[in-house]
Amino acid sequence: MTSSQIRKRGLKTLALGGVVFAAILCLMYWLSAHRHRFHFAVIAASLPFAYAGSGFIEVVTGSPYQRLAQSWMGLRGWQRGVLGTFIVFAALVIILCVVTFFVMMFT
Repeated sequence: MTSSQIRKRGLKTLALGGVVFAAILCLMYWLSAHRHRFHFAVIAASLPFAYAGSGFIEVVTGSPYQRLAQSWMGLRGWQRGVLGTFIVFAALVIILCVVTFFVMMFT
């Protein structure tokens, strides 16, 4: 498959997972507004979110998720640890910057 075909498939996966995730969140909100109790609904919401996450990875990288997973597992343990820590800290910095930007815009 070409990179553009993989990105299109990833976009479809991202959209489908996002729509199902949003629908589950709306259903959870509606149920909680009507005083219904549920305990494991968050687990049900996490599955389409993970599906959308794999689609997002395919859109960004242009490579199938399975190939990236195999490449990740091919790294040595210390390499995965260092790279994984860097990814987590980079994501934290990006999240903090985005939140700060929106807080500054709306206050």
